[in-house]
Amino acid sequence: MFKKALLIFILTTSSAMAQQATTPPPSSGSDKLDVKKLEQKYWAAKDDDFSVVQNRRYTKAGRFYLDVSEGIPFNDPFSTGQMTAGQIGYFFNERWGVDFNYTKANLHDNDAMSSFKSQFGGVIPNHNVFTGSQMASVTYVPLYAKMSWLDSSIIYFDMGVSVGAGMTDYDIAREEGNTHNSALAYQVGVNEQIFFAEHWALRFDLLNNFTNEKQQIYSASRGSATLSNKMINDSSMILGITYWH
Repeated sequence: MFKKALLIFILTTSSAMAQQATTPPPSSGSDKLDVKKLEQKYWAAKDDDFSVVQNRRYTKAGRFYLDVSEGIPFNDPFSTGQMTAGQIGYFFNERWGVDFNYTKANLHDNDAMSSFKSQFGGVIPNHNVFTGSQMASVTYVPLYAKMSWLDSSIIYFDMGVSVGAGMTDYDIAREEGNTHNSALAYQVGVNEQIFFAEHWALRFDLLNNFTNEKQQIYSASRGSATLSNKMINDSSMILGITYWH
């Protein structure tokens, strides 16, 4: 009798435990996680592309600017002096802009050239003298940054590259007197700007003009000089102030 009662108790307990193990526990609504809704909220298709959003204090988009600057040539082996430039431009957005630049140069013989002429009785080497240019350019600005000045203020800075075309004015150096000429030229430049107010900025330009110029070539065998075409690179550094309208 006792054995029969013990067997019934064991079977009943085992059955209850098995049923409890196979039945999932009830869950409240707060414990459920809807993965589909989570993906729609945080992994939408528009988030496939990422970009950095910066708070630009001084913008260029839709604005005209006027720049006045002074500079020097730095790759001319025969001449030295100053250059004055004026530039007017417009930016369609923060990246792309167009401009027109007019440059006037006031150059003269450097020390090496003066010494050469003095030593050889006024004979001059074959060269041209840059006198000015008129260029239309397209500018692209890929870099915009903020810099800390002695932990006391923020400097807003950008850097761009420009490509343009226009005319270069130059003098063909001759012993009997220079001859003025002009030719089609191409320009490649790098510019930097530091904004210090809504309408004002400092601007630095590094410009390279490439011109197919006529140059005097002296032939010792013939004892005479002729004109020949030669690709000339005029490089200059210019610093100025820009007014943004």
